[in-house]
Order: sequence, then C-alpha cells, then structure tokens
Amino acid sequence: MKRNKLINGLFLAAAALALTFTSCKKETQDTSDDVASTQAILVESASVSGDAVYIVNTTPDGATRDSIAATDLPASVSTYLAANYSGYTLKKTFKVSVSGSVNSYIVVILYNNKPVGLKFDSTGAFVRVFEQRERGDLRGKGWKRGGRFDGREGAHHDTIAVSSLSTVIKAYFLVNYPTDTLVSAFKGKDSSTVVISSNNGLYATAFSSANLFLKRAQIIAHKGKKTAVAQTELPATTLTYLTTTYPGYVFDKAFAVKINSTIQAYVVIINSNNTRIGLQFNATGDFVKTVVIR
Repeated sequence: MKRNKLINGLFLAAAALALTFTSCKKETQDTSDDVASTQAILVESASVSGDAVYIVNTTPDGATRDSIAATDLPASVSTYLAANYSGYTLKKTFKVSVSGSVNSYIVVILYNNKPVGLKFDSTGAFVRVFEQRERGDLRGKGWKRGGRFDGREGAHHDTIAVSSLSTVIKAYFLVNYPTDTLVSAFKGKDSSTVVISSNNGLYATAFSSANLFLKRAQIIAHKGKKTAVAQTELPATTLTYLTTTYPGYVFDKAFAVKINSTIQAYVVIINSNNTRIGLQFNATGDFVKTVVIR
C-alpha cells in the first residue's frame, strides 16, 4: 500500500512539474513584451486551425498610436485602397504621432479573406505593406516551417508547373485567351491558383480552389520579349524598393522585357504575406506601378 502511495505521489508530482513547465513555456511565448518590442498590432485572432497573426514594426520609437475613425483618414487613402484592393473590408485604422504631429497612418483591411496592413504617410500617400507574423514568431526570423509564412524559407513551395494545371484552367485559356502563352503558375494557401501568361503584355489570371475564374489583371502592357531573370539579376534599385516596401516578401518570378536585346522594363511577381502582387519597374529599376493580383 505504501509503495502504491509513493508511486501515485511521484506520478502526481511529475504531472504537476510538467504542467508548470508547459505553462511557463506558453507564458514565455505569449507575453506582452513580444507585442510591445515589435510594435505589433493584432490583425487576425487565433483559431482552432491557426495562431493569431500580427503586423509588426508599426510604430517608431517615441511615437504614439491612436485608433481613429475611417473618416479621419486622408481621402487619398481610400482612393488607394479602392484602386488596389477592390472589394476590401476595412478592419482597423490608426494615427501615429511624433511630438504631437501626425507622422503616419496605419490601415488594416481584409482582402480575399486575408489581412493586409498598410502604412501611409501624413498626407495619405502609400508607404509600405507591413510584415505579418504569427504570435509565436513575433521575435526571431518571423516564420516557422509549416506555418502561415513558411514561404519565406525560399523553397518556392507555392510554385506549380504549368503542365500540371487542371484541365479546367487550361480549357479556360484555350476558349477565352487562345493566344496567351502560359509562363508560370502559383498555388495560394487558400488553394487558389494564379497563372502568369504572355500576350504582348504580361497578365495574371486568378482561379478559385474550385478552378473557377476570379479575375484577370494586366501587369505590364509593353510589347517585346519577356525573358525570365533571377532575383539576383534585378537592378539594386528594384531590390531595395521591394525590401523596403514589402518587408518579409517572398520572391516568385521576374521578367525582363526586351526589344532588340535592349531592356525596356522589368516585371516582378512576389508573395507579400500570402497576397500575390505584380510590380512593374522601368529599365533602370525604378518603380512604375503595382498590381495586386490575389
């Protein structure tokens, strides 16, 4: 009997120790210090299938951040959102002040059921898209294998071969855009598909997880040969713009548009927090325009 009591006592002590360790570990990963140190803002609550998601590095040191009404935003903010994120849902709006003066605005929207956090300057001009991180990855490299942002590993998990596209998608192009040349394709976390095709210009065509047509957008209208280029072949100006404007972005594909072997422009396809974006740059690598794809 004493032996049984001793065994039961040891078991309960071990269980209590394990529970304490687990609780401490959870507390270490889930403290307000992580949120404060990264100036994080919650953009998607935790669910059964995933961790909470935050935008990070939102507020400069010494600045204050206050919630405001959408009507307090500069009109140019709404114009930008309507032009680039058609059908978006507004979720949160903030004013960032430094020494009592407006420094910038933060806007959180829902686009295609995915959160997007954007920064605008004091006049309402777009500055950048904030990097997103899951709660457990607020510090460190900002992603983990199997997580929402594991594409930052650089292994191009979302790239699919054009030859492996569904017969429904291939048939759609044959009927609606028979002169398009399919050049690349990507599969989103929501199982939607984006196909990049060439037909004088470059186009992005999005399909739902059920292979139903969603939208088609022209990324660039330039005629000329579209030659795939590596990320390292892009001008330094382009790479700096991408890193500054889309921190944490994942490089998908890039093309140089050439006429008689002379580069006319560049097109870059990126994944920014699971939102696919096409960007056009001129021959020297300066930014021209953005097309939000899916």
